Amino acid sequence: MSFRNLIANNLKLENLVFTALHVIFIAIVFEFLAWWLGRRIDRWVTPVIPADSGREHHWRTRRRTLLRQTPKLITRSLCYTIAVILVFEVFGVPVLPLSIGVGAIVLLFGSAFLPLLRDAGQGYALLAEDTLAPGDVVQIGEHRGTIEKLTLRGVWLRDEGGCVHALSNRSVQDVIVLQRNQESVSTDELMMAPAKSARPGTASATLNTPANGARKPLKG
Repeated sequence: MSFRNLIANNLKLENLVFTALHVIFIAIVFEFLAWWLGRRIDRWVTPVIPADSGREHHWRTRRRTLLRQTPKLITRSLCYTIAVILVFEVFGVPVLPLSIGVGAIVLLFGSAFLPLLRDAGQGYALLAEDTLAPGDVVQIGEHRGTIEKLTLRGVWLRDEGGCVHALSNRSVQDVIVLQRNQESVSTDELMMAPAKSARPGTASATLNTPANGARKPLKG
């Protein structure tokens, strides 16, 4: 059947009503499936959400949004792709060649962007475990500095010399957290009160003072 005849048959009144109902049914089913999977994802992610309770507010918001929305976006995209293929089937378009074509495209782009997918997977694991966050002083392999940016793609460190090291997440294997950035403990407080003990559950920071930096007694 030619494409013109296919369109002509679908535009008949009785076929048009049946086709419209069929398409609406498919849309409702897959929209409900995407919603249900989203609720399940929220339940799966909930146990790791409180791990950032001591972090800065804006970072907590960003981290929690990424943890919840990233898997939701993937599952919703898969649901919509399957729904579109089924809609084509309703209109009489051969589904098997279309499915094979879509699968080939996915495999082609998947193999081409495999390093990026590995970065995203490792980045999601780092976020879920709250291993790193902006403001943390860390050592990753041979790189040491303060984290300026953390995404699903990579980590940006600024060392003591001011140089920025951009590391892909798949290269983040051995991590030493020298100091965690906490919302309630500011850098000024650490510098002004070096003798204050670290909060429970946080990494302690080593503050270097000059050899001749002994405090002078206060004059009465």
